[in-house]
Amino acid sequence: MKNFYVFVILVLLFSCKDKEVLKETPIENNVIEKEETPVVKELELIFTVQIAALKNKNSKLSNLENIKIYKENGFTKYRIGEFETYEEARNYSIQLRKNHSDAFVQALKNGYPIRITEALNN
Repeated sequence: MKNFYVFVILVLLFSCKDKEVLKETPIENNVIEKEETPVVKELELIFTVQIAALKNKNSKLSNLENIKIYKENGFTKYRIGEFETYEEARNYSIQLRKNHSDAFVQALKNGYPIRITEALNN
């Protein structure tokens, strides 16, 4: 019986020790580039302007002011601006096309891309 108590005490000690190790494990900072569920307001719809979608990261685009970088479907996507209306985003995309000819408006609902037609019908 004494061996049983010693066994139980050892199991408790080792199981508690493992929990302490897990608590001390550092957690990486959240990075917008990670494919995670974004933390946003419920049913938030915004319009942004996407200037590029590339297979590999681009340091020049990554260093642009106010750029947001997303990883989606194996692509690194670069977006600028957050607008409440399609018209605001469209006007901004026209300005950006001087330097980024492929710029277009992208609607995001709760942080996920949706079709413009779907966004405008909401």
